[in-house]
Amino acid sequence: MTRSFFEEQAAQLESLKRGSRLRALAPRAGKDFASNDYLGLAGSTLLHDALREGMALGLPAGSGGSRLLRGNHAAHEALEAEAAAHYGTEAALFMATGFAANAALFATLPQRGDLIVHDALIHASAHDGMRLGRADIRAAAHNDTQAFDDAITAWRASGGTGRAWIAVESLYSMDGDRAPLADLAQVAARHDAILIIDEAHATGVFGTGGRGLAEALA
Repeated sequence: MTRSFFEEQAAQLESLKRGSRLRALAPRAGKDFASNDYLGLAGSTLLHDALREGMALGLPAGSGGSRLLRGNHAAHEALEAEAAAHYGTEAALFMATGFAANAALFATLPQRGDLIVHDALIHASAHDGMRLGRADIRAAAHNDTQAFDDAITAWRASGGTGRAWIAVESLYSMDGDRAPLADLAQVAARHDAILIIDEAHATGVFGTGGRGLAEALA
């Protein structure tokens, strides 16, 4: 007799328990070594004060829609202008989350006929974006500059004529190691490729004024 859905679920729970892999939600306690709040911003009194001041000035509590459909606000543009000045770039664009930013970027900017060569340990958000996009995808061994060079060279030799993109993180959170950004920038220059650097774990920690590890390439 085929087991019911609930019997299957119960069996899976028992299997997880036996393997000490069953997890449950619990209130926050102890020191935080697991969240993404590396800089402790979630509990920052400065941010709390800024939020209160913004509300007192009449800033909306929500966008009410996309920025193209009445969701844009002067505060958004001011924030982006300040970020662009801080990082020494022509412009900046804020997204709701870093995950959304990676997914949107990789899904839209690389085009059909392009190639994305990504580090084997790049974040899942980049993978989600690449799956939604049109470009070909190749994985390169973690922090192996030559592997990136070889992948693009082989792609060109096989007839690839589009744009090559190199996707890495500057600082990998799981192992705590850094990408060889200077060497990767040289690979990108040789192949007229675009180097995309995810600075999620380095911004605010490294570089002048917390500008990240990519600042050294400026």
